[in-house]
Amino acid sequence: MNSADRVVVVVFVLYVALLAVLPLAMSPQDVSWTFSEEGVFERASIVAWIAAAAVVMLRIRPLEARAWAFAALYLVFAAREADWHKAFTADSIFKTAYYRRTPAPFEEKLIAGIVALALLLLFVYVIYVSMRFLVRERGWRSRAGAWLAFGLALLFVGKAVDRAPAILEVDYGIVLPAMLKLYTSAFEEGLESFVPVILAWSAWVSQHERRYLSGGR
Repeated sequence: MNSADRVVVVVFVLYVALLAVLPLAMSPQDVSWTFSEEGVFERASIVAWIAAAAVVMLRIRPLEARAWAFAALYLVFAAREADWHKAFTADSIFKTAYYRRTPAPFEEKLIAGIVALALLLLFVYVIYVSMRFLVRERGWRSRAGAWLAFGLALLFVGKAVDRAPAILEVDYGIVLPAMLKLYTSAFEEGLESFVPVILAWSAWVSQHERRYLSGGR
């Protein structure tokens, strides 16, 4: 780990400390708004995902299909944070309930389903390329690979934290205390907002190594 990586680590640690302090320093109403879909972290994540896509396009060379896939997925995440997944349909195209129960024209659901399937395949492809690079090609030993692995892990941790309260309540009848719910919201939105920063840094440092996003060529 070089000095630049250490700076990123310090920034991340300070960022996590900020997330831990905010629920104590702000009123519950302010915390709920700050980490809501209209809040500052959600809005900032849109910009961060677009910036991450730009870093991939400007930094990765040669600019091959795999790099395009990463950039496209980052833009999809930005669109998701901007609620485009439900801006043109009666409900979110990623919800099975939309196709089963939501009143909407068949043509709308058909087009939405095709788009959702294409985006899912894009996500699976990027995860496949990432895992092949990290595991089979032992990319986790490189700087770019280590940051890529950390970014992906952070993405899945954020999603797990997001789903945990609902699963605990619906499946097990466990209702989290109000303060714990605030912390869950803060860390879910906060960590997800930092994911594109980590992935952008991974792409930025990749040009110092030969095999990032190369698929082992």
